[in-house]
Amino acid sequence: MKHALAWLLLLAVSVSAQTPQSAPAPRIVGQTVGGYLHFDPATKFTTDTIALTFTDHAGAAAATVEFVVRYATDRPRQTPEVVDMIVTEVSAADERPQMQMEADGQRVPLVGRLRTRRSLVATMPFDDFIRLTNADIIVQQAFGTELQFGRGQMSMLRSSAAKWSRR
Repeated sequence: MKHALAWLLLLAVSVSAQTPQSAPAPRIVGQTVGGYLHFDPATKFTTDTIALTFTDHAGAAAATVEFVVRYATDRPRQTPEVVDMIVTEVSAADERPQMQMEADGQRVPLVGRLRTRRSLVATMPFDDFIRLTNADIIVQQAFGTELQFGRGQMSMLRSSAAKWSRR
């Protein structure tokens, strides 16, 4: 019995040693913050967006995380009900998309523009967003990368949460 148990233990150690370990996802610490407001006079709603940008080791944008709230502009004391979080992967190929066209053997000059990117959207209750902004560290995993919110980004989220709460 002892020999069988020892053999089983050796087999388990051997199998676990042969199991390939997945590499940890690369982590990018965000440094850039931005945002914008859009007021729609027809609906009397305001859309407020906080944009966090994460750059790769070469300094090119690798991903963005946007937090978006929408509220009735004419109701100043009403807090938003939900916050949309939009995570977008930015590829280096997105900056200069390649397009070519020929007509009757003659090259037609075109300047390509990116129309869409890979994005994920999640909607969270406003109270969950407030709890999120009280965290010391936030790490978002998307598209095989860990996006760690930088100090300035956390500060911007906290001030936006306070502003949106006072509405």
